[in-house]
Amino acid sequence: MTGLLGNCFVGRAGWVGRALWLLAAGPGWAAGDSAETVEKLGAERRLLDGTLYAAETSAQRHEQAFVRLWDAMRQGRPFVALKAFPFSQLILGTAQPGAPSDLGVAGILPADFAPPQRRLDHAAYEALLGSLEQSGWQIAQSEWHHSKFEPATAQTPARSTVSFEIHALFGGNTQRVIVRGQLLVRWRPSPSDAAEPVADEIEPVNLRLLARKGAPMFVEKEVLDPKVLAPGRFPRTSPILMHDLSGDGLSEIILAGCNLVYTNLGDFRFAKRDFLAQGIRQPMEAGILADFTGDGFPDYLGGSAPDQTLLLFAGQAGGVFPGAGKVCFAGKMSNLHVLTAGDVDGDGDLDVFAGQWKAPYAEGSMPTPYHDANDGFPDYLLVNDGQGNFADGTEAAGLAPKRNRRTFSASLIDLDGDRHLDLAVVADFSGLDLYHNRGDGTFEDVTASRIDERHGFGMSHTFGDYDGDGKLDLYMVGMSSTTARRLDSLGLARAGFEEYTKMRAPMSYGNRLYVSRGNRFEQPSFAASASRSGWSWGSTTADFDRDGDDDLYIANGHLSGSSAKDYCTKFWCHDLYTGSSKANPVLNEFYKSELGSKLGREFSWNGFEHNALFLNRSGTGFENVAFLCGAAQEFDARSVVSDDLDGDGAVDLAVVEYRTDTMSQRLHVLRNQSASPGHWIGVRLPSGPGSPSPEGAVISVRGGGRVRVRAIVTGDSFTAQHARSAHFGLGKTAEVDSVEIAWPSGQVTRLEHPAADRYHDVREKAR
Repeated sequence: MTGLLGNCFVGRAGWVGRALWLLAAGPGWAAGDSAETVEKLGAERRLLDGTLYAAETSAQRHEQAFVRLWDAMRQGRPFVALKAFPFSQLILGTAQPGAPSDLGVAGILPADFAPPQRRLDHAAYEALLGSLEQSGWQIAQSEWHHSKFEPATAQTPARSTVSFEIHALFGGNTQRVIVRGQLLVRWRPSPSDAAEPVADEIEPVNLRLLARKGAPMFVEKEVLDPKVLAPGRFPRTSPILMHDLSGDGLSEIILAGCNLVYTNLGDFRFAKRDFLAQGIRQPMEAGILADFTGDGFPDYLGGSAPDQTLLLFAGQAGGVFPGAGKVCFAGKMSNLHVLTAGDVDGDGDLDVFAGQWKAPYAEGSMPTPYHDANDGFPDYLLVNDGQGNFADGTEAAGLAPKRNRRTFSASLIDLDGDRHLDLAVVADFSGLDLYHNRGDGTFEDVTASRIDERHGFGMSHTFGDYDGDGKLDLYMVGMSSTTARRLDSLGLARAGFEEYTKMRAPMSYGNRLYVSRGNRFEQPSFAASASRSGWSWGSTTADFDRDGDDDLYIANGHLSGSSAKDYCTKFWCHDLYTGSSKANPVLNEFYKSELGSKLGREFSWNGFEHNALFLNRSGTGFENVAFLCGAAQEFDARSVVSDDLDGDGAVDLAVVEYRTDTMSQRLHVLRNQSASPGHWIGVRLPSGPGSPSPEGAVISVRGGGRVRVRAIVTGDSFTAQHARSAHFGLGKTAEVDSVEIAWPSGQVTRLEHPAADRYHDVREKAR
């Protein structure tokens, strides 16, 4: 899910989901446009909160103790806030150091807490915190999520499970520690509902500590702010594109949202210039660089929001775009969000799948049903005539039945090895759909037969080989919800909405990792280790530590306000059951009054979540060590792209920040300064006059008894484009047997015994 405000420039009211007013009047209710009716909606919700949702209301009341703690810790004196948190007794185990991790980053040491336990009263707890602070420890960040609640009974007090994570520093920036686990909280009996709940006994469980000494793996080198760098232009950076425009082997950073390109001068030095000579005044979220005219030079395809047109800017030598954009498609685009390119029909030119996203809450409407919505703006399969002019081939290709998904990302990619580009589509309020290319440019929907569970609030996706078997796997990024899990544990459900209740868990599960098993994509047992990262947006795959397996980096956080007080309960208890796919002016007014400018300012929706770096344990699971590596930013992140920007064999990051206060974006560029001893090899696929475009190529590296695989795709991550290159970590393998590039045309290029620890440029022979 995302939203108007959260997505940035669609409307000030924000992604404020579905207004579900359904009480006694039921879903057929039709209201007059009056303040009285808006007030009635609020009154009916309050009535439900005191009856059907009384247990959840109590959960929120108890949750406020940790919201206040979280808010106070962010004010600059976290130890003071922790010391002031009231409780009677803390049951704390003893740290048991473990063996050094096998994550590929040197110096990570784990510890778990186990018996013997000790009981600390509040005074002893304060003394413990004081000694940590006096010895030099600093608390940098934290998260606190109320994941389970048991209401009080006549015999037992209320109980909670609070998931938490604390990020701490020692010695400036030379030692970093993550402490994560759950708190079992037994609350003191409350004399009345008006009294603030106070914890009686707190027992940390599943407590784990990860520590690392040494310089951070990632260091922020650039913060690119359009409001500073290009005042007066559209204050958005995305879509973010990485592409070697100059032909020197290093990617330029293109901020298409504000029409800037940062020419790569090497050694992390960049020079700013305009991207398009005649830029789009207000671009849509999607943009793509590829050779659509067949002259060997990349063209830029993007949408113009004011007139809803799709524009093609012809490229020339040197990566410049001197002319005006031409309208290359007769149809209109309402909210273009993804473009992916590939030759789907085998005629030698690049076709395009264009996906559009429609916001919930827009004009008082709501995606219906919320778990299988097909009520958005239409997606298109655009068939190229070879000159960069496109015709709508959606229906003829068999893609019409689900073309109204609320699409966030999509990729044309060969998923089954038959050299034909298949289609993966990830959509909000539905999840993942897969389409098999029959070989003639028509598609078969194979979602049901090839995926074991597709549901989720799909935000983006990325491809990699996560189990190390030499086959491409798929990772769909979604939105996990603590609130939804809490409602399930409380057994709260609305009569008449059994299907909605049934789909609450699969929809709010979070990220889904699928590995290739024969002709299917299945979720392995270790998938859960990378499933929960919060409200996730962009995603990228790379071997950041060069140890030979694929890691994941995820951008997180929706709308952070002045308080961590969260809106999520209202969505799951009320919005979800109010309204329909049709516009409703009364609901529109209601949500303006409920949210308006308050969301992301006075309160949050999945606020203050941190970006995740999931390092791979040799194909058996993942561990989030982002803070240990200097990559756990707390800002609300959106797009993310990985690229070896300085060509040193260590993959860097570019992450988009959305700023609620200014309704603008900034791009953070992080340099990977890892000293990992692992070997690596890279393949770059430049195009040029006489060389076909490489979109859809699959690259395989053989060496050390293994096969490693990458694909050149577009449309992955979130409003972003990766470069036409592939980087492979090799670990201890110093010699490579071969590199093989399977081109979409059917040709194969093979390099025998290429040198490791360097990049190799490969072009397809003219057909």
